[in-house]
Amino acid sequence: MSDLKYERSGHVPVIDMNKSDEELSVEFYEALTTVGFACICNSGIWELAQDYGRKTHSFFHLPLEEKKKYSKPNSYDCHYGWLANGRVQLEETAPAPDYKEVFHTNRITEGDRTLAPPIIDSEESRKLRAKFEEQASRILYLLGVAMKLEDPYQMVKAHSFTEKKNPSNQSVVWYPKVDKSLLVPGQLRCGEHSDFGSLTLLYSDAPGLQVMSRELGEYVDAGFIEGGIYVNIGDMLQMWSGDVLIATKHRVLLPEAKFLDKERVSVAFFGHADDQALLETLDGSNKYPPITARQYLRRRFSATYGTEQ
Repeated sequence: MSDLKYERSGHVPVIDMNKSDEELSVEFYEALTTVGFACICNSGIWELAQDYGRKTHSFFHLPLEEKKKYSKPNSYDCHYGWLANGRVQLEETAPAPDYKEVFHTNRITEGDRTLAPPIIDSEESRKLRAKFEEQASRILYLLGVAMKLEDPYQMVKAHSFTEKKNPSNQSVVWYPKVDKSLLVPGQLRCGEHSDFGSLTLLYSDAPGLQVMSRELGEYVDAGFIEGGIYVNIGDMLQMWSGDVLIATKHRVLLPEAKFLDKERVSVAFFGHADDQALLETLDGSNKYPPITARQYLRRRFSATYGTEQ
């Protein structure tokens, strides 16, 4: 999509990726040190994600026993597989798990039909991932420029997205029609959380995302622009930056009653640093003790998915 003229999508600043690197570095730094979110347009992601997301619906409508063949193993080292409705609870104090199904893929699953079916691991999915990786790397570079790092590519070099040693995920998140008889009071499609890793890029086919406003101290609608891709900072990058970059809590609400029979799909790229990357505060403040990305993520995955240590 081109020529978007919005300055904000709801609470979230909109950034046009056609601008110069100099302009973009300033805009991303402003957005991701204050709101913690941005909505990018002209990224080349939207159309690819829309096409891929629509095609994945058929997997989630398969019989339960068929989907179980691809269940995510309960191990940190397996960043792939299907998670049934009720298996993920991102908000630890929520009254019930998230009302959704998820299929995570990564470099390990490519071409392995025992780990991911063709509708999930497809030519479309690989083209989409390549574009996600391209834009994630570009944003990390722009942040390096804005933060005046000695090497502006420092964060980029710690994210070998195209290598199997990198645990980044591309994930299809499917929100089924809502059966009110199965709901628990207070249950959400996706509970309050901040993301684990470095940088998340998110496509969604419908509104529903809310972000926590630091100014208001309450949740506000992120807004929705056709053609826009959400970008947000994860906890690991906030820690690594010495709390300069902000990992903002967010959630996905259940739809209005008239839309309960509508499915919803999102495709997310969860960018993580390489397992062995040593994370020392980028500003040299030593605000947090050094830790490897693998050590950091193991803690978070364990708490959320019950993953073995």
